[in-house]
Amino acid sequence: MPEHKNYRTILLFGMPGSGKGTQGLVLGQLPDLVHVSMGDVFRKIPKWGRFGQEIARYTSQGALVPDDLTVRIWENHIKILEMQELLLPDQHTLVLDGLPRNYDQAQRLHAILDVVQIFHLKIVETPRAIERLKARALQENRLDDMNEDVIHRRLNSYFDQTFRTLSFYPPEIVFDVDAGQSPLEVHCDIVNRLKIVQKSRTARRPSAMAETSG
Repeated sequence: MPEHKNYRTILLFGMPGSGKGTQGLVLGQLPDLVHVSMGDVFRKIPKWGRFGQEIARYTSQGALVPDDLTVRIWENHIKILEMQELLLPDQHTLVLDGLPRNYDQAQRLHAILDVVQIFHLKIVETPRAIERLKARALQENRLDDMNEDVIHRRLNSYFDQTFRTLSFYPPEIVFDVDAGQSPLEVHCDIVNRLKIVQKSRTARRPSAMAETSG
């Protein structure tokens, strides 16, 4: 994928069970926003294929998929969306959920992603996140994800790698959201922040045009 191609991007960060997928799905229904969940991308890959079998070796143990494989799968998915004209870089903003998961992935994607906002969905009480994960696994018939050992490994991976990835980005674009609220309240906090970001972006346009014309 050419490095000069920038995708205006919103990132969703948060521990497993914080509701990133729910918020991503809702945001993806808004005009000009395209939601891409790496978890969903992985799950749609045929399990009997080469990639599917390789991915399963990691996810079944609650481990993260290697960076190189993750980024290649994401690039292929983005390429397909563009070919189908479901993603138009000049018009759409990506909402990414589950990528980047670590500092190295953030570095790899830095030349491609124009990250304008990060929503950090925070859950103070870890047991609440665990119960959410179990309920989701039961609802989606993902019985492996109900195993407490797998859940704790996923949470540890989040704190060891994903949470630290926030430090790669400027703190002013990171917005903390209380994920312990109801999904509607979380969504309201996110939308209110996006309104501020949009107003700020719109306000900068006239000055930029003035500089160009001068």
